[in-house]
Amino acid sequence: MPRAMGTIKMISGTGNRRGFTLVEMLVVLAIIGMLLGISIPFTSGFGKGLKIKTTARSISGVLRVAKSNAVTFRKNYSVVFDVKNSLYWIEGPSGQVYEKKYFLPSPVKFMIKGDEEADPVTFDNDRVVFNPSGAVEGSGGSVTFTDKQGDSRTITITATTGRINID
Repeated sequence: MPRAMGTIKMISGTGNRRGFTLVEMLVVLAIIGMLLGISIPFTSGFGKGLKIKTTARSISGVLRVAKSNAVTFRKNYSVVFDVKNSLYWIEGPSGQVYEKKYFLPSPVKFMIKGDEEADPVTFDNDRVVFNPSGAVEGSGGSVTFTDKQGDSRTITITATTGRINID
């Protein structure tokens, strides 16, 4: 049998395609849309209450610094709460402001949830004083703050031990 002199190319409909068809793109977009639709309800509540939690940690951190300074330097240090101006700060033994004054974030206020008339700071003169042993001078107390969504936190300090607890 004689051989053919030339070569024959096979033409195929599935050759070297370099793109996607419209149907493939629509399927991928539909899958992405379904995944987003499923995940949004789970992530929508992520930021809720974040500001109030951050504020609670910030205030308790300032309280811990004051307690630590009282123990380290063997002198009384206090944390003062200015309810009207939404401020708090540490005062040293001679009454000077230690570091700086801190503002509560915008939607957070010193307030008891549902009772705007009640005093949110139960310490004498709106200040908690730590002595050199780390205990609180006088009686213990609490400070309560609330955000505009109605979430609130209370930080309680035990008098005898100076323990700081976020509720």
